Amino acid sequence: MKLLIDIGNTRLKWALARDGQFLDQGAISHEGEPAGVLAQLPAARLSACWIAQVTGQAQEATLREAVRSHYACACEFARSSAQWHGLVNAYREPERLGVDRWLAMIAAWHEQRGAACVIDAGTALTADVIGADGRHQGGFIAAGLQAQQSAVLGTTRFAFRQDVDYQSGLGRDTESCVRQGALLACLGAIERAARAAGPAAHGLITGGDAPLLSRELPDHWQLRPLLVLEGLAALSEG
Repeated sequence: MKLLIDIGNTRLKWALARDGQFLDQGAISHEGEPAGVLAQLPAARLSACWIAQVTGQAQEATLREAVRSHYACACEFARSSAQWHGLVNAYREPERLGVDRWLAMIAAWHEQRGAACVIDAGTALTADVIGADGRHQGGFIAAGLQAQQSAVLGTTRFAFRQDVDYQSGLGRDTESCVRQGALLACLGAIERAARAAGPAAHGLITGGDAPLLSRELPDHWQLRPLLVLEGLAALSEG
């Protein structure tokens, strides 16, 4: 059994997998100390542990020790590379592509060898376009839904609130206007990425704000909360 770990800016997602199938999964807030929450993950006898993390290589030694301590198991860290089974990274320096973006693309390509538009709606909003031939066409990075609101509301006398409902209509006070502006900005960015990918492209969206944004997207878009872990599972299989 393998333990797969996806460490983002604020949350750690994990899954226990055997033969490419997820047996259990979950998510925990890590407050900048991902190694400190590993003890909260289920006990298991592991054959391997694979980690994808965007918090920087400075965390790797601590994470290795935490995995060794809790699971008596070595761990492998996922890296972005120039290619994976026909999927070709567009970056001139492939290792500089965020590993979460690379793994999300691997998941899309592993599932369906064809054109895809891959969106990760977390702290940042990222989009990556894959051509039908497997060539990564490029992508973009923008401020995420919450970051956009904080940037505006943080400069006013209005407190930032996260416990509000989004609607696709027009706002009627400053806070709701900012919310709608951020929502429409994110949706507009996704629409442009989808247009660049073409009408035949497979649309996948993941990330903390994906459930909210996916409600406003066309029906062919797939909400995939574990997309990065799916890519990590595929990478771990070779």
